Amino acid sequence: MDILDDGSLDQDDALLDKLDVVVASMHSKLRMDRTAMTRRLIAAVSNPRVDVLGHCTGRQITGKQRPPSEFDAAAVFEACAEHGTAVEINSRPDRLDPPHALLEVAIAAGCVFSVDSDAHAPGQLDWQVAGCARAAAHGLTAHRVADAWPVDQPLDWTRTSLT
Repeated sequence: MDILDDGSLDQDDALLDKLDVVVASMHSKLRMDRTAMTRRLIAAVSNPRVDVLGHCTGRQITGKQRPPSEFDAAAVFEACAEHGTAVEINSRPDRLDPPHALLEVAIAAGCVFSVDSDAHAPGQLDWQVAGCARAAAHGLTAHRVADAWPVDQPLDWTRTSLT
């Protein structure tokens, strides 16, 4: 789902309630000022229907480069931990989001993570390996990575936010 300027999502709750996993990401207005961006992200990750915060900085580090969005990472990741919203470790080579420093802030905040290839075609699924390597390099173990859990556990986890 797209995170809108005010932190709401671009789809209605009735649709979101039918989905097993909701990943919310910003795709526009990535240069908002730090305070507004922090509010936007906290509103999104506090939504009980959001399970994962996707590519949190929106950065692109190769090709068509784009600097990361600026926000209070400690506040956003504390909100993620409080509301049970996982932080995506994006494996796409032109993103690798969050950057290492922000990944450490999320780890310290006690966040759960989801390693995602961000593949847009079948041949890009192999990118997942890079995200797993990043998680391992930061000392993350399987109990902190939702996609490493036994098959039923992620669904139980995502549904707990609605009960």
